[in-house]
Amino acid sequence: MLEDDHPLDPDRIVFRPEDNASLPRLKPWRILAIDDDIDFQASLQHTLKGANILDRPVELHLANGRQSAAHLLARDRDFAVILVDVVMETDDAGLRLIKGIREMLGMVEPRIILLTGQPGFAPIEDVMRDYDLSDYCLKSDLAKRGLKNILTGAIRAYHQLATINGARKGLQLILEASNRFSVARSVPDMASAALAELATLLGIPEEGIVAVEGASVASPPNVAGAAIIGAAGRYAPHIGQSIAVLPDTSIAQLLADTLAERSSISATAYQVLYIPRQHALADYAIYVETGRPLGEPETQLLAVFAANAAKGFSNVALISRLDRMAYEDDLLGIPNRNGLLREIERIRLSPEGHSAQLMLVDLDNFAGINEAFGVAVGNAVLRAIYAPLRILFPPPCIVGRISADLFAVLGPESKVDLSRVERISHEELHIAGQSFRFTVCASQIAVGELPGEAADLMRAARSTLRRAKRQGQGSLLKHDPQVELEAGARFELMSRLAHAIEYDQLELHFQPMVDFDTGRIIGAEALIRWPAEHGGVGPDVFIPLAEKSSYIHAIGNRVLEQACAALLRFDAAGLGGLTVSINASARQFESPTFIGHIVHTLKTRGIEARRLKVEVTETAVVENIVRLTSQLASLRATGVRIAIDDFGTGQASLAYVHLLPADLIKLDMSFVQRIGRQDRSEAITKIMIDMGHAIGADLVAEGVETEAQAIWLRKHGCQIGQGWHFGRPMPLPEFIAFCLEQPS
Repeated sequence: MLEDDHPLDPDRIVFRPEDNASLPRLKPWRILAIDDDIDFQASLQHTLKGANILDRPVELHLANGRQSAAHLLARDRDFAVILVDVVMETDDAGLRLIKGIREMLGMVEPRIILLTGQPGFAPIEDVMRDYDLSDYCLKSDLAKRGLKNILTGAIRAYHQLATINGARKGLQLILEASNRFSVARSVPDMASAALAELATLLGIPEEGIVAVEGASVASPPNVAGAAIIGAAGRYAPHIGQSIAVLPDTSIAQLLADTLAERSSISATAYQVLYIPRQHALADYAIYVETGRPLGEPETQLLAVFAANAAKGFSNVALISRLDRMAYEDDLLGIPNRNGLLREIERIRLSPEGHSAQLMLVDLDNFAGINEAFGVAVGNAVLRAIYAPLRILFPPPCIVGRISADLFAVLGPESKVDLSRVERISHEELHIAGQSFRFTVCASQIAVGELPGEAADLMRAARSTLRRAKRQGQGSLLKHDPQVELEAGARFELMSRLAHAIEYDQLELHFQPMVDFDTGRIIGAEALIRWPAEHGGVGPDVFIPLAEKSSYIHAIGNRVLEQACAALLRFDAAGLGGLTVSINASARQFESPTFIGHIVHTLKTRGIEARRLKVEVTETAVVENIVRLTSQLASLRATGVRIAIDDFGTGQASLAYVHLLPADLIKLDMSFVQRIGRQDRSEAITKIMIDMGHAIGADLVAEGVETEAQAIWLRKHGCQIGQGWHFGRPMPLPEFIAFCLEQPS
């Protein structure tokens, strides 16, 4: 039931409260926990059973891994909070899932809490910044911090974000209630639409004025300064003027009285509607000449119109405010990422768009400044850096802020150049009573260089910036399209490699290792191959790529399994004395379970540890000398034999050779292949053989291709040879047949 005693005063329109018994049950907060630890999931269920947060119940949903979570989220995305374990099917399964949630599924509202049982596994600063997380918690700290407290903060953030997004959608629905109001995108547009709507509503000529006083609820009263924002008929020339300059002073007085007294005025020949700021975010007065008195139905219609117009004015004001929020940086009041993308699209359509330039400027060590001096100083630094950027790149250049300490400059080719930004490094900035000098890394790309969307151009510029930062502080770099092509090729190859691993398309080939004294095959090196029938690529290409990802662990596990299977096949074929060498990457030793996995696999298969050799390159050992020598010694203590591969190519062989926990030293083929051609190379090779003997290791020569090389190596104390002179790498059945054909 409506109370409508004051039809022109929207403040007096109220609704009778509904019976509490008919109120619907509050919708629960839906929480998704993604973890492959069954015990942890059970603990969550127990903790959250019957829980209420912010006066609403909690509804917990569970997924036991990345794949099951992906299937669930594909059909159900209505979650307030998502708890994700870092390590599930793979070491980075959690991070990959979060990236998919944000970027592929486009779920920006749910708050994500990253969980880990391994402190330091994923750097907290990086993942909090890069993956839009609400929190990053150790599982062991949940009890101490309080799971409900953590969820409360995340739910509150979700609710605020959902409310903002819901309000924006609601505003759009409200605008659609009136065709004329729905197309208004500014207050003057809305004022013009209001006059036209009133004229149609009342069946009168479009003759009137819309005046506004105050920009917002917080503005102080200033009736004398009320401005004309809309006018029609003979009043149209006065748009943009103050009501005080209207030729008809009686109309000016009517508008002023309406705004001052905050009430509408009704007369025989005119109407002045008052729209209050609590509904419209500013005080509005609309004067229309009716030329006749209004009947009761028309008066009622005016009340509805006033409420509708209030919503319309409010909506366009909010849309304008949301537009600023969406396209403007809060701290500096300059374009943000969205604003810059919009400007890029605009410039592309202009005549000079092809030659315009986009530059990204990143402040070096900004995170360190924030940590050392706090956020307030960090914000002051950003303001201080913006000042010289504005001077160096004046209009028509546009300076914006993409994120944290990342700025962008967009403008003509004649004004946007990397050499200008370098000047920032030479200036001393005074902030909070202290003097600072800063360096920046920057990248530059032509706006017309890449087709597609503005976001693609921004991505290419950021990729170039990352390469600049890898070169060191103060690095400046222009975009190179070839680098983009190579990056795309690497990504495509990485996808193919993932498929090959998943479908077990990689296999081992075995190259004979021969005892120089007896001429007998004593073992083989297992070499990973990607067969041509599966789109094969050389190991020199895909192994370095795998080492930059978690795929190297999957490949290493597959190599170990196949090597052990080969040893069992040797036994079955009567070749039980043979050993197998496998190559291990330094990254594999980063896994805390690597050594244990080798020992467990050997024990499970019933294979003596001494029959397995693990080869690590000398360069890898030298670059990780403290960690790897300790881990290699631990592995060696289990009975597994250790070989140092590519010996002689390391950066500090003489300095570290006495520390190498090695059973075998493998001479790099580059030395072996110069035997017989360079006396100097032979002398160096002899020194390395003697060095290996000095630390008690056997010597293996790689790349032996001629009988002359074999004779020289045997003569100078090398015990084992490997190379095409003895046999090429072969599939396992071929290798076994080859061994069986050798004279006993």
